[in-house]
Amino acid sequence: MRPDANEDIEVEQQAREPKPVRQRGAFAAAIVVLAVVWFAGLEYRGLFQPDEGRYAEISREMLVSGDWITPRLNGLKYFEKPPLQYWATAVSFALFGLDEWTARLWTAVTGFLGLAFLVFAGNRTGPPGAGSVAGLVLASSSAYFLSSQYLTLDMGLTFFMSAALLSFVLAHASGAPVKRGWMLLAWAAMACAVLTKGLVGIVLPGMVLAVYVVVQRDWRLLRELEWGRGLLVFSALAAPWFILVQLRNPEFFDFFVLHEHFARYALPGHNRPGPWWYFTLVLLVGMMPWTPALAGVLRRLLSAGNGSRLQVERLLLIWIGVMLVFFSLSKSKLPAYILPVLPALALLIGRDVALRARIELKWPALSAAAAGAAALAFALPHLMSLEQIAAEAIAYLPWFLAGSITLVLCALAAWWLSERHAALAFLLLSFGSVAGLQLCLSGLHDVDENYSTEKFAEQFLGEGKDFAPERPFYSVGQFDPSLAFYLGRTLTLVSYRGELAPGIASEPGRFIPTVEEFKRRWMDAEQAYAAMRPEMYELLRNDHLPMHMLATDGRRVIVSRQAGEPPLLARPAGKVMALLRR
Repeated sequence: MRPDANEDIEVEQQAREPKPVRQRGAFAAAIVVLAVVWFAGLEYRGLFQPDEGRYAEISREMLVSGDWITPRLNGLKYFEKPPLQYWATAVSFALFGLDEWTARLWTAVTGFLGLAFLVFAGNRTGPPGAGSVAGLVLASSSAYFLSSQYLTLDMGLTFFMSAALLSFVLAHASGAPVKRGWMLLAWAAMACAVLTKGLVGIVLPGMVLAVYVVVQRDWRLLRELEWGRGLLVFSALAAPWFILVQLRNPEFFDFFVLHEHFARYALPGHNRPGPWWYFTLVLLVGMMPWTPALAGVLRRLLSAGNGSRLQVERLLLIWIGVMLVFFSLSKSKLPAYILPVLPALALLIGRDVALRARIELKWPALSAAAAGAAALAFALPHLMSLEQIAAEAIAYLPWFLAGSITLVLCALAAWWLSERHAALAFLLLSFGSVAGLQLCLSGLHDVDENYSTEKFAEQFLGEGKDFAPERPFYSVGQFDPSLAFYLGRTLTLVSYRGELAPGIASEPGRFIPTVEEFKRRWMDAEQAYAAMRPEMYELLRNDHLPMHMLATDGRRVIVSRQAGEPPLLARPAGKVMALLRR
């Protein structure tokens, strides 16, 4: 044998094997980069009202009070949602402290775990690579990424419902006893979904599986659901909290089950209307930049016949259809409700790409470039006349432009590479979408005083170094839960009920029904604080109420009451109004 024969063999082996090795390495690197971008922006903006402030404050109060059974918002019972996310966020606060990123951590973690589970399930059930493609498609879909960065309950619900349905798929792609394990995991995931957002966590996966069994006409699937062990697992996880909270709060069942589930779904009047096609439009926008790929995927799927591969796709189609119809029939609509549909759409695209060994990127890339260009076209004319824009808009424009330009450049590069290096083009478009969205989100830190009280609370705490949390603190005519979070204390509501009306009805002593009663308490107090809108501030000032302004951002005012303080009318009115307009 020649001395260099071994080298020739190694070269020949490398020539045969480099592509899979390179692909696995590229995918691993992509996951690492994605994780960095995914979690990097959680801190970089204040908690937005109402959702982020609400769920962060409930979790903070749960940790401070030590009551892990009865959720409270501003000290009042709050039964709109179950407690799993409150528990997780309270644990995050206990481990890492009170902060924006710890408040959003559970949402980001469940979003990322949803990607990981989709990749695993898609690759495990085949064809090879389907899960990897689906994971990157889902990660870069605008609605999924944005929802993972915003504190609501919908991402956790999406993760657990998707895990339940994907576990069912994995169970039927595995042999016993592994099959039993996957089915029990599906029951556990449904229990966690119920503990996240209520009965919808088991109703929707159950409806999807029921329709699938009927369509397949395979009644054996019902016998394979591990009913006995599964119900035991489900009950052990979900039932204890519902039993305990009902025992401690007799009003829980009527509000949580009858009002929050049946009445909210079936009756109008919740200020969340929308036409029947509302969620179809949300899906088309939320799947960007991959929306143009859906038409071809669905066309090929529907013309594929009844081969064995259609069964998984059939389940995915039923998954999409059932949830789309269910939420479209609801009288209460919010964009994030349809989020659980996105993993099924992403896996459809992933399986189609893997089966055909090609991905069509031209239209998705061009649509992404067009979206970025449209954003730029909207912003650029304003750049020519900056003096006409509010200072906050000027501060946000660099971030907005950076995000739009990133999306446009990556999308154009992906379009140019789509016929030459499809894998690289796919990665470019995916990460261009994620990076562009993250840049646009991060820039909100410069303008978030309109949506968050972070800077307002910092101004107050900085000015009032003698702030005493034990003194009375009123919220007059309004309530922003993010202010309670940043102040680290609850507020006494004055002449405002809103979503806290059921809690006020249960504990009316924690509420001041009229501004007149507030005035009496204010005058009798030695020391106190109050937050209100500027309009309310002016009304009280005109009533000679003694107040000392401590903070204002043009949308809110915090005042203090000190014993012996003269009425604010002693101040020149022009100076006061200048402070309010600042």
